[in-house]
Amino acid sequence: MKLVIKHIVKSFGENQILEDISFEIEQGKVYVIVGTNGSGKTTLFNILTGFLKPEKGKVLFDNENILNKEAYLINTKGISRTFQDLRLIEELSVKENVMLSFKNQEGEKWWKALLPKNNYKSEQTENVSRTNEILQETFINEVANQKAGEISYGQQKLLTLACCIANNADLFLLDEPVAGVNPIFREKLITVINKLKEKGKTFIIIEHNADFISEIADKILFLNSGMIKEYENYSAMRNDEQVKDAFV
Repeated sequence: MKLVIKHIVKSFGENQILEDISFEIEQGKVYVIVGTNGSGKTTLFNILTGFLKPEKGKVLFDNENILNKEAYLINTKGISRTFQDLRLIEELSVKENVMLSFKNQEGEKWWKALLPKNNYKSEQTENVSRTNEILQETFINEVANQKAGEISYGQQKLLTLACCIANNADLFLLDEPVAGVNPIFREKLITVINKLKEKGKTFIIIEHNADFISEIADKILFLNSGMIKEYENYSAMRNDEQVKDAFV
């Protein structure tokens, strides 16, 4: 898996948010995007996942330009994301939220309703088993049958990650996964991300929490004034005068 972003330009009216964004993402690494409020971090995520179209540029995922594809088609390629507003189905259980995240379920096809349930029962059984595994992996098995809207905020953050896992993502785009989360759940999120990384999964994460960034990031991408700059670690970024001036 490889993601290549080339010369992305995005404006809203006369306000240019992304001026000339180019970088590459390698498989099995964690990249953290850092920047001030309004610097374009979520805008970049929206472009990568098909929710926004830039004026210029290319986004190559495994050598295929995905820039003009619809969001759902980009998702089928193996790119999954979380949002700051979480977007869980709060009235459904934790388990049901994960179950709904599996791709191309046979039971979702309308014409399958005309066939005996046994024709797709085996898939349902496999999905239930896999869901239970994912709930264990993400430390939320104990609340599997509770409504998603009734569990703690930290557990909800873990649930959004569980849904991305069920979605069979190769590239995870996480928008502030530890914002508002206490240290206990932050460490659980770090554990889950590291285990997925060991399996070859790749992450681009928007985050501000210094402890989390220092512990998780393989590379830092600093977004400022429409441009992006890469750093090997958090300390190198924070010691850059350009970064200091941006946060003053």
